[in-house]
Amino acid sequence: MKVADVDAGARKFGRCAACHTIGKGGPDTGGPNLYGVFGQALGQHRPRYGYTVALSTAGGRWDAQTLDAWIANPQKLVAGTKMQVAGMVDPLDRADIIAYLRSQSD
Repeated sequence: MKVADVDAGARKFGRCAACHTIGKGGPDTGGPNLYGVFGQALGQHRPRYGYTVALSTAGGRWDAQTLDAWIANPQKLVAGTKMQVAGMVDPLDRADIIAYLRSQSD
């Protein structure tokens, strides 16, 4: 994570923006708004969003390690999630996005 770049992560988040918003107070769209997600419980961050039972009962928190595994392969981390993205192979891309997500909270 020491080489992660927040600005690069903001650019790379564009791939995520197809389904997720990130601005404070932003709406849930195809996926939940991700502002402030870092450190939150899996499947609990946005109470009005319709998380799958698999994600809402998975346990754990969105920390760097969990986000890295999720961004790499959501289905492998939580089988049964409705997030149908194949994942991001490059660990530096994931680190940049995680740094950006961490920066997007109060």
